Amino acid sequence: MFQHSGVTILSNRAENAPQPNQPPPAGQQPVRIARTRDIDEQAALLRGWNQSYDQISAGSFQGTFLEATLDRVHLFREVTSNALYQTGILSAGTVAVGVPLALRGNATFCGRRCDGSQLHVFSGDDAFEFFSPCGLDIAGFVFDEEDFYGALTADEQEIMVHALGKPHLRSVTPQGADRLRQLFAHVCDELTQSPAIAIAPNRLSAMTRDIASALAGALAFERADAGDPVPEPRRSRIVRQARELAAQGHDGGAITVEELCRSVGVSRRALQYCFLETLGIGPSAYLRAVRLNGARRAIRHATSVADAAALWGFWHFGRFARDYKSMFGELPSEAFRRVHG
Repeated sequence: MFQHSGVTILSNRAENAPQPNQPPPAGQQPVRIARTRDIDEQAALLRGWNQSYDQISAGSFQGTFLEATLDRVHLFREVTSNALYQTGILSAGTVAVGVPLALRGNATFCGRRCDGSQLHVFSGDDAFEFFSPCGLDIAGFVFDEEDFYGALTADEQEIMVHALGKPHLRSVTPQGADRLRQLFAHVCDELTQSPAIAIAPNRLSAMTRDIASALAGALAFERADAGDPVPEPRRSRIVRQARELAAQGHDGGAITVEELCRSVGVSRRALQYCFLETLGIGPSAYLRAVRLNGARRAIRHATSVADAAALWGFWHFGRFARDYKSMFGELPSEAFRRVHG
């Protein structure tokens, strides 16, 4: 078994796994795991990366590779026992980003020292090189470029075209990195415990949307907005517009922060500033509250708690139950029984 953050992967086979960004064939598990004792076999597990590994530290090698394939995103987790010199180059039209789960010791990525706090951008026109230490544990997210850019605001698309042009290390906030780690754990948790999610389009769409949003938000951290802070009169107008848009129905889990930015015509940072200054919470927290309230109302008419949660884009039901109880003081199952008897 393979464990991290409460995730247990029960499958121990990776034969006939689909190519990245392709859904698994009918009957195959959406989460797979492979174990190796050979660095060349380990390097070949990420198909399409043209990787080569050289072992730097002495001792027998052991590697583990986990992969999960959704409708439009491929996730992986790689654990390697020895220090390695890794090189590779991805195919054009691919966005691939890694977030370390454990990275201790001397390590460099594309000529820069890394300490586990940065994101690793693997994709781009050039090859990447990675001197990884013993005991590396890294999770990764792979998107088609077109799908990923669709999750960005207009200003982020412009900066990301250049930022993702070459492999590099990218600074992120601790919160942004932690959100990606938690999402990876939650996705693997759901796919392992509820394999039916692999054929549930609404839940898959919500899951993919959340991953793209978290990745876009983390990658956009380095961009500084030009000009002065948003003037106070405009702040309230922006927040009012955003709240009106959030209240106008939903499609697979309500409007996203990216969609708000595009509709209102501001950057992600500007929207964050306006919400914090006006309401005291960020737009993501506000939209999550809107979704929780929507799910609370849906429970009155839904045939199950799961249906009400999925209607509002909640795909990790354990987290939904915790957030619901924190917001309303009772579990959604308790609310369902109270309403339906």
